[in-house]
Amino acid sequence: MKEHTAQSELPTPRRTSARVLRVWLVGLVIFGYLPAFTYGWLVWLLNEHQWFWTYLMYFTLVPVLGGLCLLLLPWLWYRPIRRALARWSSGGPVTAAECQAVYERALRLPLQVALASLAAAAAGYVLGTGVVHWRTAQPWIEVFKTIPAIPLVGGLMGAFCYFGTARALHPVVSWCSRQLPRPRADRLVPLGVKFLAVASVLVVATLCLLQPSAYTLGQTITEAQLKERAMGWLRYAVYLVSSAQDPAERQRALQESVIGKHGYAFVTDEVGRIIGPHPSGYTWLEQEHFHGAALHFSSQESAWVERTGQHRIVAFIRSPQEGLTYLSVVFPSDFAVPLRHYVQFSWIAILEVLCVLVLFGRYFAKSITTPLDELTRSAERIAQGDLSQRVPVSTDDELGEVARSFNRMVEELQASKANLEDYTRRLERSTQELSQLNQEMEDVLHVVSHDLRAPLINIQGFSKRLEPLMQQTLQALDRLAAAHPENGLQAEVAALKSAVRDRFTESLGFISKGVEKMDTLLASLLAISRVGRKADPIQPNDLNAILDDVLATLDHQLKDQAITVVRQPLPTGVPCRRNEVNQVFSNLVSNAIRYMGATGHRFIEIGGGEREDAVECFVRDTGVGIAPKDQERVFHMFTRLETVDAPGEGIGLAYVKKILRSHGGRIWVESQRGQGSTFRFTLPRAQVPAGG
Repeated sequence: MKEHTAQSELPTPRRTSARVLRVWLVGLVIFGYLPAFTYGWLVWLLNEHQWFWTYLMYFTLVPVLGGLCLLLLPWLWYRPIRRALARWSSGGPVTAAECQAVYERALRLPLQVALASLAAAAAGYVLGTGVVHWRTAQPWIEVFKTIPAIPLVGGLMGAFCYFGTARALHPVVSWCSRQLPRPRADRLVPLGVKFLAVASVLVVATLCLLQPSAYTLGQTITEAQLKERAMGWLRYAVYLVSSAQDPAERQRALQESVIGKHGYAFVTDEVGRIIGPHPSGYTWLEQEHFHGAALHFSSQESAWVERTGQHRIVAFIRSPQEGLTYLSVVFPSDFAVPLRHYVQFSWIAILEVLCVLVLFGRYFAKSITTPLDELTRSAERIAQGDLSQRVPVSTDDELGEVARSFNRMVEELQASKANLEDYTRRLERSTQELSQLNQEMEDVLHVVSHDLRAPLINIQGFSKRLEPLMQQTLQALDRLAAAHPENGLQAEVAALKSAVRDRFTESLGFISKGVEKMDTLLASLLAISRVGRKADPIQPNDLNAILDDVLATLDHQLKDQAITVVRQPLPTGVPCRRNEVNQVFSNLVSNAIRYMGATGHRFIEIGGGEREDAVECFVRDTGVGIAPKDQERVFHMFTRLETVDAPGEGIGLAYVKKILRSHGGRIWVESQRGQGSTFRFTLPRAQVPAGG
């Protein structure tokens, strides 16, 4: 996978870490501690002894479990993501496997944090209420009243942490998805499930706050009424007891103050000894285990709610004249039938609300997911090439607008495809015509370069036949002048011989040089025309061995001009035609020698290396260099630099370019005037058909 060039788009590890930590802290404090304290304040009617252990649970057990499940464990799960972001931000390579792993981990993390939130709430309240019940003998009714706190706190924390973590990691997921050709998730969480889960959490949280608070309110009212009723009946009983003389009548009057099925009344003396029968057989007041009895018994009469050990209401009246204390114990559970009915009706209402929510949410979610499913199926069919698909527009909301936009996109895509197909057909025709024209041009070039050599050979042959004829003519002129010395022909013959010798020699020299140059030019054209024609098969070759042959051939020229060759290892096993690549190196090195100029540092450096799917080689020299405006022209046929006086016909680089193009490679030059040149060319690792 290529390294990502736009590193500025990559989410920084520092900012991403700050985002996720902020979400977890808000979830722990706002959606964890705050609902828990609110629920406890609404539900728990505790005395000071129970409050101590409850506060201790809040400030020790709950923070420890919350910090463990909502900070430590999520951070450990998040650390691989952070390490990958840090490595990528520092310029490290982005591999497809690592990017896919980060992508999947970022998608899993929100659900993991949500489950950890539920686990923290469940473990915290189970252990916490267990400790409170163990240390304070809390009534079981108070323990059961804390159970709704688990879905309340765990649901709110879990829902917020799920969507908050997903939102915080959205830049990471988006960036990774852009790097992957086909990002895939290890599991699919349907949109309907997310909607129903959030709606259920909100409804359950609301009911968890309303139902216990209403129950607590009813219980508080019941306790207040029972306290007043207990005190009233106890006062009346004390009045009857004080006026009765018979012990049996006094006991009967005391029992008439008993309230409820399980309530009872008894009398103690000044030292706390129980006078008369007790339903539990107690003989001393300490056996009742009243919490804070000394504080309450400091007054003449009082009534309070006892929640330590068992839920009861205690009322007493002290009689100083008799030295006796009259007590009445009332159990609110004897009068809790309306509250129990309320709880039953509440659970029925909760179940009904959840059923309505599930049914309503299902159809509401279907109204969202059904158009999305249709859009997904249409997109998949369009991806397979079926542009006749259209998404039905069945709503007048944002989903309908998305469907209309999608249909417009498909129509434009269909029109673009038709235009592209038409353009492709025209391009294919043009390509065929260009290929035919190119083939015809190559045929003409081949024929011309081949057939023109025969007249040149004739011209060269006949020009050579003129030399003995010229000698015979000169000898004939000498004999003619010797035969007629009296006519003064010798001077004219001498002048004519000099003119004939000079003009014939000069003309024959021009003809010979022209024929040689034309023959060289035609040979080069013929070589260019033969590139790709009945070419040798492409086979793996060692470029180092090819370069050895080239440098051995040019060794004399290199030593003659005092040029040093610096070699670097070249790739091996490169698919190519050996003779043609030999010509590439030979032409490039020859050009470097030819255009070295009068520079003091005379070096030619040759090297290469591997690329993704090709090899790249270079020939660098310290010669005269090439101006930027001429760097494209040097690869054109018959083009030579006018500012450099060097032999050549301007065909060598065009020849090199055609050889490389027939291999599927390319060539270019990097140069500045007076600073040398670097010719670079590529050869593909995959074989291409003969002729490119």
